[in-house]
Amino acid sequence: MRFSPLELTKDLASLTYHDVARRRLVTPFLIFISFLLAFATTRAVAYLFPSVNLIIGRYHIHHFYYGIALLVASNWIALITNRPWPKYFAAVLSGFGLGIIADEIGLLLTCTSPQLLQCDYYARITLDIFIAIVAAFLSVLYLMPVMRRFRRVTYRTLMLMLGVFRRRR
Repeated sequence: MRFSPLELTKDLASLTYHDVARRRLVTPFLIFISFLLAFATTRAVAYLFPSVNLIIGRYHIHHFYYGIALLVASNWIALITNRPWPKYFAAVLSGFGLGIIADEIGLLLTCTSPQLLQCDYYARITLDIFIAIVAAFLSVLYLMPVMRRFRRVTYRTLMLMLGVFRRRR
């Protein structure tokens, strides 16, 4: 049996359809995927190009402001429409906004006073919050199928341990 990228793609598409689309969780799935993309992209850009900053006057405009703007725009779109495609677009904007804000959460939490000029963009709390958000998304998307499978396996194992067998006809 050979490994085929095409077969893997079909398996992932099937998994996505059965676990997401069929259970009507497309919107949380779009938010989750765009959250991951935005977090990874902003982290990579900040790491590879640390000197790229937007400075207006004396103010350094951090990228979490872009995230807040994206969240406001996505909420507005979601409120004014009932059609599915604008809602999906709003979900993508929401995920990107959340990812950009989550990327800079360490900086926001370590800069607590005007006298403290040492802000830590790479604080450990950023990774902790990122993991918590990913865990929350994964539990919303995949907890029910996992629990159903766990219940089936546990029931069968318990029946085997008790020696309860069904006769097949």
